[in-house]
Amino acid sequence: MSLVLQTFPMPDPVVEKLQAQHEVTQALFVEGRALIKAASGVRGVVAGTEPWSREVIEAVGPELEVISRVGTGVDSVDLKAATEHGIAVLNAPGENAQTIAELSVGLMWGLSRRIVEADRAVRTTGFLMRTEMDGLELWGKTVGVVGFGEIGRRVAAICQHGFGMSVLVTTAHPDPERLESAGVDAIFVELDALLDRADFVALHAAVNPQTERMIGEIELKAMKPSAYLINTSRGQLVDENALASALSDGDIAGYGADVFDVEPPPADHPLFSFPNTILTPHYGSGTYEAMTRMSDRAVTNLIECLAGERPARTVNPEIYERR
Repeated sequence: MSLVLQTFPMPDPVVEKLQAQHEVTQALFVEGRALIKAASGVRGVVAGTEPWSREVIEAVGPELEVISRVGTGVDSVDLKAATEHGIAVLNAPGENAQTIAELSVGLMWGLSRRIVEADRAVRTTGFLMRTEMDGLELWGKTVGVVGFGEIGRRVAAICQHGFGMSVLVTTAHPDPERLESAGVDAIFVELDALLDRADFVALHAAVNPQTERMIGEIELKAMKPSAYLINTSRGQLVDENALASALSDGDIAGYGADVFDVEPPPADHPLFSFPNTILTPHYGSGTYEAMTRMSDRAVTNLIECLAGERPARTVNPEIYERR
């Protein structure tokens, strides 16, 4: 048995699966020096979103061979440093897609029907706000999906088949076969056309130099004043200062997000002051089903890699050629 570190909570059956193969030490939600101390001497890590910077990777020591993420994103790992030190970085793409897609649609629904505002009103003023509620139906509206990976495809399918919505898609890879595989009747358009026509703009793109701050002042002004922006991908896709101005000026109807540019956001974050926002604490994967799937995949990846196999979900497969 090898010594491995668990830094993220997992369902008991998945932890037991890992313990059956390796000696497991737990240090949940640690960062920096605490992470270095906890990871010293381990061969593998089942990791959450704690930062694996170059400093941390180099300080942990040469025993570390595997960082297996419970989730899809690996932006918390310095991939260059990990690769230089021969550390395999693994992830679990797609395991949380349904859960995040459902949250995205939930944010659309919550904003369009002003559910959070109505809840607050009942708790403070009773039913006085009842006659002021001017919500919108999702049925028959147009959703613009930006990014057409597994999550974006599921959002498109839920919106079209569940709510009769028209679907516009902006993606770097506009392949008609992807629409067919998703089971949706959608149209590929450029971002400016999507922003002009969509009642809901749902961001599901990955963050890279081409997409960072892709929604800024110009893009927000291009949206309908009645349109809502949804972001369950990454906070870096949106210029939050421009967004606050757009909400203040009435350029868009509202914003729903599970992510922030800086997490956790400061207590005086400007988006907190707007009633037409619904903001959640990056818990898009937070269902029992998704956590079980992601955790199980992360553990399976780690077990396979430490056994000398090459998991298909290796982000930096070039490290295997150097072993």
